[in-house]
Amino acid sequence: MTHKPSDEEIDQMVDDIDQVIFARPGWAAHNLAGVLLSRVTLLMTMDPAVGKELVKYVWEKLDEIEQADPGNML
Repeated sequence: MTHKPSDEEIDQMVDDIDQVIFARPGWAAHNLAGVLLSRVTLLMTMDPAVGKELVKYVWEKLDEIEQADPGNML
């Protein structure tokens, strides 16, 4: 049975992840992104459908950012 986290639990997880990220202020964004992406890859091995949807969502958001300011990000 899969645990469905409450909004408070999700908020706490986000806060926990933020604390880890902000504890490394000297790290380049691409290093942090690489670490987080490696965890997405791990999640994809556990549940490929969820991982694929997450990657699709991120790609779409990146495309929106690029369309809003062409050539400035990607």
